[in-house]
Amino acid sequence: MNTQYLLLASDGDNRIIEAEELKDELVVPTPLSSHSSDKADSDAGHRVAVKKHYCNGNYYAVALDRHAASNEIDDIIDLLQPAPLEQPIS
Repeated sequence: MNTQYLLLASDGDNRIIEAEELKDELVVPTPLSSHSSDKADSDAGHRVAVKKHYCNGNYYAVALDRHAASNEIDDIIDLLQPAPLEQPIS
């Protein structure tokens, strides 16, 4: 089963990112400014630490690319409804 991460992005585009396994950090891709490039850079993007966040009786994997208060994270979880973690991050 895939793990869903809630990404609170610095550009305001909060979204859910799916991965095959639970990780302690995500590589957030940098938006491509041009599709004309022939060479794909596999290292494009930056790393964002993942933490567990408790909300509504469940733990969620949350990657914070910007500062967010706990109640703001709760509101975004309610809005985007990511799947909770089956096992919390250690």
